[in-house]
Amino acid sequence: MGQNYPIAFSMKNKLIFFFFALLGVILILLSTSRYGAGLSYDSVGYISTARNIIIGAGLTLYNGSPLIEQPPLFPIILALAGGIFRIDPLILANIVNALVYGLILYFGGLLIFKYLSSFPVFVLIGTLAIFASIPLFTVSVMAWSEPLFILFVILSLLFANSYLEKNDLISLTLLSLSIVLSTLTRYIGVVQILWGAFIITVFYRDSLKNKIAHLSLFTFISVLPIGIWLIRNYYISNTLFGHRAPSIYTLAQNLILVFNDLMTWYIPGIIADHRPTLILLGVVIGFIAGLNPKDSWQSMKVRLRQISPIVLFVVVYITFLVISSTTAAYDQIGDRLLSPIYVPLTLFLLILAQILIEQYRRYFSNKVMNTFLLITLVIWLVYPIRSITITAVNLAKIGQGYSSKAWEESNTIKYLLQHQTLESECTIYTNAPDAVYILAHLVTKMIPAKKFYNSQKVMYDISWLKNVWLVDNNKKCIIIFYKVNREYLFAIDELQTVASINLIAHFDDGAIYSIAKK
Repeated sequence: MGQNYPIAFSMKNKLIFFFFALLGVILILLSTSRYGAGLSYDSVGYISTARNIIIGAGLTLYNGSPLIEQPPLFPIILALAGGIFRIDPLILANIVNALVYGLILYFGGLLIFKYLSSFPVFVLIGTLAIFASIPLFTVSVMAWSEPLFILFVILSLLFANSYLEKNDLISLTLLSLSIVLSTLTRYIGVVQILWGAFIITVFYRDSLKNKIAHLSLFTFISVLPIGIWLIRNYYISNTLFGHRAPSIYTLAQNLILVFNDLMTWYIPGIIADHRPTLILLGVVIGFIAGLNPKDSWQSMKVRLRQISPIVLFVVVYITFLVISSTTAAYDQIGDRLLSPIYVPLTLFLLILAQILIEQYRRYFSNKVMNTFLLITLVIWLVYPIRSITITAVNLAKIGQGYSSKAWEESNTIKYLLQHQTLESECTIYTNAPDAVYILAHLVTKMIPAKKFYNSQKVMYDISWLKNVWLVDNNKKCIIIFYKVNREYLFAIDELQTVASINLIAHFDDGAIYSIAKK
């Protein structure tokens, strides 16, 4: 299965990849230098859990509930870094992800080198493509676990390549451990267990007895840690991954989302949105590929056999993502959820391009072909480089999510910071408890939800809410209501039908109300 690499991975290669890694670290740090890593609902969960680990409160969120909807590795790493350097995990988040982004560039470049070392131009362009990747940059400037997960995916692909070359226990153990770390970073990492088991079953070349032994060892190592975590989840909440409602997205909608998002990674929007142009481009490429079909198909079959683990990972990941997003409600498919396949998918496309070009090398000198390839691929990279440059400049100017200029200048937040005694004096409800915690340092309760997130399933009916909400609360209650898009929660006018609500203060970005049972 392994490929014979005519060019050794020399110190020169290591320095080149290290240079790209260093540039990546600098890019993330510059983009987040003013406002820090971008913050979202998940980000606040990770950071609050890391803070609680540091103070000895365990794997719990800011509101005291146990961490269940996400695996524990990312907040544990934030907590370890925060504990060692005595720095708030909120401040460390962008530094951690900048370093992880650098490692993604280094090992991603190494993975491309493994398969394309005979074609230095492709190795260079592939590494540049990772550096200029829209999805990888997008997730790395946020306090999310995706960058760490992507790093473990790349490592697992490297160790899988090594295992298929050597079939030794060291490579198998490293493959198993990289998959363990991926499952403890994001739940979708469980697809790698299936992927790894398939690779061992299909491609292991020794005796059946040894194949069974390797498969058993791999399964034991990769399943045990995440299995223990899921048992813990079930013991605490009677669920494995938290409560999940049916999704609002159909299978067809999710397939379209995947296709459209992948197009934006590699093709400018003006072309991606013009389907006839895409069809014409596909016809032209197909025609060129068919000019020498015998050599082309023979070469392609050999190369595809070599990269089958990478292709298999992309297929399995997308399939699992689409099916799970169709059956369970979570974030809409986009750059964030698809980002783990960017490196293997880009490598696959580069290999296809190399196969396409290789058959014409007999007609032109290497210098002419390399110059043509370099110019063509650099032009192709202009679009993603321009895109991330614009994004980086905007991030440095205004930030993203809760760590943005808009939230920093929020008058509602300023009011809460000036009235810190509210937490002890009142029961506080809000439609943005994550924002209130991370910006105003107050622990609040979520306004009742009428539906589950990204689902049509009803959580609370308004008539039922009338009989249970605020019934046992003897403290003064207030609502902090922001102008945020969380339509699955009850709005103020809906809550007024079951409670007496009066305005206390009104701001451009939100309002504060007193509330009492009718």
